[in-house]
Amino acid sequence: MSKEIVAAQAVQFAGEGNNDQGDNKERLTSPNRDMLVEQWQNAPSGISSYEEGEAFDDQGNTYKYNAGVRLSIGDEPEVMDSCQEPWAAKTVNNAFFWLDQNQVEKGSKQNVRVLERGFGIGLIAKYTMEELRKRGGAYTVIELNKGVNEYIKKTWMKNQETISRASAASSMGGIYTGPNVTIELIKGDAVKETKRLVGEGRKFDVIISDTFPLSQEEKSVNDLLDLEILVRCLDPNGVFGFFGYYAGSQGGIGPRQEHMVKQYFREIHVTPVTVNPPPDYKYFLAPNPVIPNGMIREIPVVICLKPRVQSF
Repeated sequence: MSKEIVAAQAVQFAGEGNNDQGDNKERLTSPNRDMLVEQWQNAPSGISSYEEGEAFDDQGNTYKYNAGVRLSIGDEPEVMDSCQEPWAAKTVNNAFFWLDQNQVEKGSKQNVRVLERGFGIGLIAKYTMEELRKRGGAYTVIELNKGVNEYIKKTWMKNQETISRASAASSMGGIYTGPNVTIELIKGDAVKETKRLVGEGRKFDVIISDTFPLSQEEKSVNDLLDLEILVRCLDPNGVFGFFGYYAGSQGGIGPRQEHMVKQYFREIHVTPVTVNPPPDYKYFLAPNPVIPNGMIREIPVVICLKPRVQSF
């Protein structure tokens, strides 16, 4: 067990009433959201790159950042940035760690069913596939934007086939004998498609949600609005992770997020991870008036266990 995981904050929550439940259902079924879903689905997407350099944090300390890439969709220039990779790596690592710890029979769980909501530039996918190639299982991704879906189908999935062929070539006799991994791409809105998966009786051992808020109302809770449905898609011994940081926060899980999560999970583990964002990535701009251009350097990795299955 890594020192970082041992140091993670574990909080046990008692049951409380679902005060946000009615508001969430109204948001998820509003005609306005349907319009925003359609706009996001058809919006043009693009990838830009930047060189390495130096920036300073919200305390005025200088740090170096690596060269990277950034995803834009429509009018949103900062949908995902490669500086978030430490968060993705730690999220997947912690999710599989707690999945193993949460099994009745301890040990490395095999044939893991993973659902990712929001592909972005494939940061979560990269580390998920590394785990699944060791364990076997199925990787299902839900992505809304058409441009990103084209990249997944034409580039990313072909790259995975190349990796599998390379693994086979390096095996004895050129025959791959490792664990089998299947990949499924679902094109559509994460909320609607998750509900459909529940209706089909699908279950997952790991669910990681990193969608982008479609409106100001969804900011900070866009991955949590349908928890009442999502928990029914999660195996009782499964784990759920989401992108807990939001623009304008101080880098930790917010009280509104905490309030929503604890209604549907009995246990939550929060581990801080360090990121090195470029200075023009305003999504990680720290809310510090003393140092107006300082950047957030720490964001939360959030893993939730022991789902409370609500009535559906």
